[in-house]
Amino acid sequence: MKRFLVFIALLFFVASVVIPIFTHHSFQDYVVTATTMLSGLCALITLIVAILLYDRYGIESKAKETTLKAVEETMAELQKVDFTLCYYADANDGSTPTNYIIPLSFQSKKERVTEYYTPEDLSSLLYYKGSAIYVCSQLVENIRSKVFLPKTIADAVQKLFVFKYESQNIPKETRPITTLSGNSEKISSLNDSLDGANTNIPEEQYSVIQFVDAYFGVKEAIVDWYKENNIDMSNLNLG
Repeated sequence: MKRFLVFIALLFFVASVVIPIFTHHSFQDYVVTATTMLSGLCALITLIVAILLYDRYGIESKAKETTLKAVEETMAELQKVDFTLCYYADANDGSTPTNYIIPLSFQSKKERVTEYYTPEDLSSLLYYKGSAIYVCSQLVENIRSKVFLPKTIADAVQKLFVFKYESQNIPKETRPITTLSGNSEKISSLNDSLDGANTNIPEEQYSVIQFVDAYFGVKEAIVDWYKENNIDMSNLNLG
C-alpha cells in the first residue's frame, strides 16, 4: 500500500513536468499548467502523508495496543496459579528418604527448579495430581480464549493442556517419582499427598523436564514477543 502511494506520487510528478511540454506551445502556458499540476501533486502528497501517518499511528497502534493488553492479561492469568513438583523417594538402605517439594510459579527461574534433580530423574515420567489436572486445564482455557493473543504465545500455552488422562495408584516399587500439584483461586493442592496415591497419567505423558520446559516456554514466548516489538520490560516482574 505504501509503495503504491509513493509510486503514484512520483508518476504524477513526472506527468506534471513532461505533459505540459507536449500540450503547450508557449513557455508561459507551460509554466501555468505545470504549476497547477504541481499544486495538485502537493495536495496528493499531503493526502499520502496523512494516510501513512494514520496507518502508522492509528490502525497499527490500536492493533498493537490490543495485542499488548492480551499479553498482559495472559501474564496475569499465569500469576494467579502456581504448581508444586513433589519428588518422593523411598530409601532402600534404611536411610532417610530424599524428598523435594519444589514450588513452580511465573516468577520462578528454570535453573532453580531443575538443580535438585539428577539428569535421570529429570527424564523420568511426571505424574499429575487432581489439582494439577484442573489448574492446567483452566489456565489454558482462560488464556486461549484471548483472540488477540500472539500465536507464538498461544501455542506455547497449549502445550500445558491436559485433555485425556487415566487415574492410577503408582506402586512403591516404581519410586522415586515426581508428582505435580496445582494451586489457584479455585483449588488448592494442600490435600495432595507427596506419593503416587490417586495419581493421574495424561494420555500424552511428559517427563519432568518436558513439563518444566513447556511451562517456562510460555514465559520465553512472552519475553521474545516483547523484544520483537521493542517494548520496555524493565518494570515487569519476571523473576
